[in-house]
Amino acid sequence: MALLTAAILGGILIAVLANHYTRAEDRYLTASARLVVAEPPPLTTLRDLTLWARAAALTTQTRVQVYGADGALVVDSGSPDALDAGSLLGRGEVRGHGRHDRRGLPNPLGGGLFGSGHGSRSGRALTMDMGNGAYVRLSEGPASGRDALMAAVVAWVLAAALAVGLAALVGWLMARRISRPVVALTEASDRMAAGDLGARAPVAGGDEVGRLAESFNGMAARVEATVTSLRRFVADAAHEIGTPLTALQADLELVERKVRGDDERRLVDRALTQTDRLAVLSDNLLQLSRLEADEPAAERYVADLASVAREVADAVASRAEQAGVELVVDVAAGPLTVALAPARLQTVLANLLDNAVKFTPEGGTVTLGVCGEAGRAVASVSDTGVGIPAEEQGAVFERFHRARNASAYPGSGLGLPIVQAVVERAGGTVSLASSPAGSTFRVTLPLARPATG
Repeated sequence: MALLTAAILGGILIAVLANHYTRAEDRYLTASARLVVAEPPPLTTLRDLTLWARAAALTTQTRVQVYGADGALVVDSGSPDALDAGSLLGRGEVRGHGRHDRRGLPNPLGGGLFGSGHGSRSGRALTMDMGNGAYVRLSEGPASGRDALMAAVVAWVLAAALAVGLAALVGWLMARRISRPVVALTEASDRMAAGDLGARAPVAGGDEVGRLAESFNGMAARVEATVTSLRRFVADAAHEIGTPLTALQADLELVERKVRGDDERRLVDRALTQTDRLAVLSDNLLQLSRLEADEPAAERYVADLASVAREVADAVASRAEQAGVELVVDVAAGPLTVALAPARLQTVLANLLDNAVKFTPEGGTVTLGVCGEAGRAVASVSDTGVGIPAEEQGAVFERFHRARNASAYPGSGLGLPIVQAVVERAGGTVSLASSPAGSTFRVTLPLARPATG
């Protein structure tokens, strides 16, 4: 806007000045021509006519040319800058060195950027009748107006550049001042969207942005309170369900020992299966609630991934053998210390191995691999099971999601969300690659220094 304003104002100013100086030059030529015609030239000799023309040129500071009735040039004074006043007065015979040489005088407008140079002449011309068919032509008049116009153009350019620069600087400072609270509000909303419910925006002033920050903070506080209440409710419900479930399982197991009929035994087995599923679901909900309630940086434990992987593999080996699945363990020899509690690391590996064994048919293979790569610890669990459909692979870490080809298998749909929550809170990542030939889950965790006493 500043540049556009300067351009418009400058254009109008230059156009007005150019028109003014052009008209001034025309008026000057007209007045000079009338002055020359008012004193007729002597018609005695060509020398006298030439001296008269040069004197008129010096007087009017124009080039004076006299034409006869036939249109032929009779005499030409030449450019006024080339004339020597001293020679016309009979002194200073050497041109350019006489005391009356105008070229030795200073420039009336001065020199430099805003001045004019000697010999600055106008390109306009004027013809006026002298009588008897002869006429005089005046040209190359002073062009001081053009020099002043160029000085005005230069001044306008400098002023416009300064104004635009100052406007840009002030605009940048104002935009920065205005955008700083907006950026802070955006960062707070991004942190909240990433799961940090305690994120708040700084409130700076009572303007619109400040009131927006206050509204955001109020909304964030209500959302945090609501989510915290829901998490507490889920954790409390999962904890409270555990006690009656344990009693129910114990009663069903006693009933199972006493029943004799096949129908009754089948009903009791079905009830025990459902109570087992409820117990697993309750335990998973409790784990997930505890994970979400913890701060991301609250993990203060370390564990050896290689050692924990061997322990979990030993615990799953008997189950894999009963299912007719071969369990292959390929764990690095050296320790791989990660910033994660051993119990949570066991939860991650146990969930992945349980799923791999569960979804691998008899005669298949499950492989547990642990190694170090570029300063990080990597654990991978591969199987030759049913795989996960491509269109559902992006949703496997969502709560309670189960692929359509897994409906015949027991499960709650919370194992993988627990794995992802544990790994990401430890600063790691978990990824999936699956095809009809099987699936591979890859867990990457940053290495940590072993804990010291």
